[in-house]
Amino acid sequence: MNLAEIRVKATNLFQSGLAQDASWMLISKLFNVIMQAGYFIIVARLLGKENYGSFIVITASASIIFPFIALGSEHVLVKNVATNRASFSMYWGNTLVLLISGGALLTVALLFFSPLIFPQNITWLTTLLILLSDLICLGLLDISYKALVAASMVKKTAQLGILSTCGKLLAALSLSTFFAQPSITTWGYLYFTSSAITAAIAILVVNKMVATPRPVFSELKSNIGQGLYFSISASANNINAGLDKSMLGKLSNVASAGIYGSAYRFIDVGNVPLLALFGASYKRFFQHGASGIKGSFNFAKRLLPMLVFYAIASLIGYWLLAPFIPTILGEEYREAIGALLWLSPLPAIAAFQYLAADTLTGSGHQKARSMVQLGAAVLNIILNIWLIPQFSWKGAAWATLISDSIRLVSLWLIVFLLYRRANR
Repeated sequence: MNLAEIRVKATNLFQSGLAQDASWMLISKLFNVIMQAGYFIIVARLLGKENYGSFIVITASASIIFPFIALGSEHVLVKNVATNRASFSMYWGNTLVLLISGGALLTVALLFFSPLIFPQNITWLTTLLILLSDLICLGLLDISYKALVAASMVKKTAQLGILSTCGKLLAALSLSTFFAQPSITTWGYLYFTSSAITAAIAILVVNKMVATPRPVFSELKSNIGQGLYFSISASANNINAGLDKSMLGKLSNVASAGIYGSAYRFIDVGNVPLLALFGASYKRFFQHGASGIKGSFNFAKRLLPMLVFYAIASLIGYWLLAPFIPTILGEEYREAIGALLWLSPLPAIAAFQYLAADTLTGSGHQKARSMVQLGAAVLNIILNIWLIPQFSWKGAAWATLISDSIRLVSLWLIVFLLYRRANR
């Protein structure tokens, strides 16, 4: 291939719809990195590692059951609207109905079991505020993202993401400016207020710019049937990413949860380019996968070079960043240096996991993806129960690394087996 052909291919790539959508998502995510870093540092410093650890325990628990709020109907919306735009109002309406009803039920259930799950140094009201924020409000925001992606309005999705993070930063700044003795209860009120306002704006944007909801209740059963495997998959993924923080609060102590949770925040920040790319390409996996595993796999191969570069850059970046954690968060977080170094391979593992997982989802093999992720989640729980009492946050890190690595290998084995079968 000569230089002219390379130049043409590069130009076509950067002018493609995927590149433009990914650019918008990346701009949004990078802006959010700054905002998230700001509110994370403020809140972690003001609350201290124990109170911050309690907050992390609740949000991590909420993230595990979060995918079951709408029973995966938001993914069903993207899947169907990607090939039939006229069906948007029905799927949008059904998703809203399932989310609001499911969110209310799960919030009540978590509150009922809160004495068994959450630390005792946090009040019932504070727990309620955080759960409402991270279940119902975040759920409304998430389905709005999915609705705009389904309608090919990735730019608006990116703008909503910026708005959400700015709201959290304003809440954190309010905590530091207007309250002489900040408490976790005060943070709960501010956290909920910013979440509720952002969620309301997101719903209004979708209704105005795309279409108003028109639920068809006779189709709710079909929505649940299609979406259940999406919920299982997402919840299993969140178990790997979040259950260890909750279990640290019970099996070790909330200070360890604060150390581990603060290190994981840096991992989340590093995942930004990854989430931008897969957020922009999610709908396209369904479009290419309509012809089967060969179509989605061929599309996945186009993303592989970017992911290899990302994996190498993320590993180097974390090893350079880790020594500066005490400077950023304070001396009480010095132990988080080791935690971040232990967790540093996770973004590289996640990059190739997402690629295999979305290849399966796009080609109609969501059940296989869900079963692998569920198995990895069960393994993660078993390893956490065994390792955390002995090694505290180091045990949690080992459990996550082992289960994530096994999940990566399993997903790619299924992709290659299905691809080989399709070629035959």
